[in-house]
Amino acid sequence: MISNKKGPTEILFNFWCKSSRKFNNGESPIVFRVIYRAQRKDIFTGISCPPKYWLKEERAVKLRYPAADEINNQLRKILGNAENAFQRLKFQGDEFSLDELMDLIKGKNPPPQNISDYIEIKLAEIKQRVNIDLAKTTFMRYNRIARFLNDFLSEKRKLKDIPVSKIDADFIREFFQYLRTTKGNSHNTCSSLLGCLRSILAPAIKRKVIKTNPFEEIVLNRKPVDRDFLEMEEIKRLQNLDCKTLSMDLKRDQFVFCCFTGLAYADLKALSKKDITQDNDGSLHIRHPRTKTGVMAIIPLLTVAENILKKYSPTNDCRDFQWTVYTNQKLNFGLKQIAIAAEINKPLFVHLARHTFATTVTMSNGISMESVSKMLGHSSLKHTQIYSKIVAAKVKQEMKGLRDLF
Repeated sequence: MISNKKGPTEILFNFWCKSSRKFNNGESPIVFRVIYRAQRKDIFTGISCPPKYWLKEERAVKLRYPAADEINNQLRKILGNAENAFQRLKFQGDEFSLDELMDLIKGKNPPPQNISDYIEIKLAEIKQRVNIDLAKTTFMRYNRIARFLNDFLSEKRKLKDIPVSKIDADFIREFFQYLRTTKGNSHNTCSSLLGCLRSILAPAIKRKVIKTNPFEEIVLNRKPVDRDFLEMEEIKRLQNLDCKTLSMDLKRDQFVFCCFTGLAYADLKALSKKDITQDNDGSLHIRHPRTKTGVMAIIPLLTVAENILKKYSPTNDCRDFQWTVYTNQKLNFGLKQIAIAAEINKPLFVHLARHTFATTVTMSNGISMESVSKMLGHSSLKHTQIYSKIVAAKVKQEMKGLRDLF
């Protein structure tokens, strides 16, 4: 029972009975030998027979041995499994070692090869970190990139999967254009999704499964966007709004609360009594690790924000606040109705409150960028600098009228 595959990648599979080693019952172990590119590896099959019943040339057990049929069938299965393993590695088109082949023959989990393998590993990792140091939205973003990649391979390449070794800069560029055109994503969303893909492929790049880093030729830049915010007069209009329902009142209060604290939706939803601390001088602070990044945000609790919490506290202690935070979708839908009622001609959504805090409430009132960055829980000042540009543009616009007078 021998298999010899010759060609550019030569391999030899063989069985032999190791008669130099005998068990107490007089049987000797049958060894499976693999020779690949002048290297040799032996595997003990766990099968044995008396040496006198071993057919050296046929690499099989003599049929007159009582267990011959069962043993020879087992040997054929081992050989078939080895040949399949060899063909699988050969099909992937990359160089592989004898050790990698032996691991596959033994049933050990091979290192991931296809893009779907790497996606599955990354999704499992991200899922474990949700609500620990990552927001659920991050997991959802990785799920999106998985769906989009699957659609791209199916529609553009007519494939269900692809070895990561085949991914190059051209693949990344084509996928970017697919995200922009077919899927209709903005430039910045595409850059963000490709950032997820780069993270997914990082292990393959590090292990040289992808020999040349395809992202070295790709610049994942983000285009500047206009970040709208509310003016103080518009905030006051919201505060003075006579809300018709308790639900509308709650949504308005939570939005205004975010305008004076800079909390993002996920952090608003996660906020609890333990996040509000009191200093020796009696001042209150929100100390809360951002759900998205895990970076600690430290926010002095302004009187406006404190009073909103007191409104929902049965003890008049703002730390005992009790409220329900609607889903992001329901809250944003309610804010659209509130904007109409308050005659605000801007699309209201939860994150607009964060922009308002950074610009109208803090920087426009002389708070330093470093302090604003700490309150927003930014991991880098570069994330905060966009707001300083907005404030600078605002000052420039206001000074334009003054320039005409002087």
